[in-house]
Amino acid sequence: MKNKILLSLVAFSLSFTTLNAADAQCTNSSVTLTELVGAANTLNDSTDMSAALLQNSKALLELSESLLAAGTTANTEYINAMLQLSKDIGTMADRIGDMADRILVMADDIGDMADRIVETQKIQNENVKLTQANILKAQENFLAALK
Repeated sequence: MKNKILLSLVAFSLSFTTLNAADAQCTNSSVTLTELVGAANTLNDSTDMSAALLQNSKALLELSESLLAAGTTANTEYINAMLQLSKDIGTMADRIGDMADRILVMADDIGDMADRIVETQKIQNENVKLTQANILKAQENFLAALK
């Protein structure tokens, strides 16, 4: 099928002409062979994808019909196991939510602690500044006393 489309487009491109209305003359088209081959490849790819999609949709239809047929004869143990699994997943999700709440509280506590550390550092910086000033003044006093 691909080869037939490609050969048809090649034959079409060799004979493709346009009519110039001003002087009623036929001129060669500006469409290149490469462009036509690219268009043919795209068309072939599109056709292949369309065929694959059709096959997938048929398989999906068959699967849905088999599930409908199986629903009337479903195993109760299987259904109970699925319900229990769903319940367990719900319980796990609740626990994860609780843990997330605890993490948020801890993050707030860490933020408060960080704020306290920053305030303590500011106080210590002032103390260091005053200590340096006192040491400098003491050195100046000793120099003055030695003179």
